[in-house]
Amino acid sequence: MSPGGELASWYLLDRDNRVIDVSPDWDAAALAGQGSGNAFRHGVIGRPLGRFLAGDTTRMFIESALQASRLTRQPRLLNYRCDAPALSRQMQMRLVPLPDGWVRIEHTLVQARPRATALRFETRSVVSQPGTGTPPWLRCSICLWVCTPQGYWEPPEHIHAARPLQVDYGVCPRCLAEMAPPG
Repeated sequence: MSPGGELASWYLLDRDNRVIDVSPDWDAAALAGQGSGNAFRHGVIGRPLGRFLAGDTTRMFIESALQASRLTRQPRLLNYRCDAPALSRQMQMRLVPLPDGWVRIEHTLVQARPRATALRFETRSVVSQPGTGTPPWLRCSICLWVCTPQGYWEPPEHIHAARPLQVDYGVCPRCLAEMAPPG
């Protein structure tokens, strides 16, 4: 895997969705991804998972998946993307329910390939300067497709920007539909 392509393999949540433990490779992955101090083990353990999720829709989506896994006592698989600026990564998240409402969340790299053009995003809520007054772009936290200000969902490979694109995070209609129970 190329620099910045490393990923930590698992973390453990208690019944209140607080991070209780992380995989031994956690700090190495945070360092490779140029994470800040809060991205390392000491900044994650004991913190609520929601602190690390951008956008209310994303938080509700993940909380629903966790609750479904706990209620059914069945593992749940979610496909998602976790790109780096110059690397497209297809991932799979496995939610494994454990006794006492705990859940082990495992991440597996399915496929990685270089992007033809590097693309960078900034979360609007953490951008220090006020917005330019242009309508916001929305980025799906699951598949990483981007909704343009005109309302069209596009794969990130179709988006070209000379500077980091300011986005808000949510979950696109396609990913929401995949999460919906059958029937």
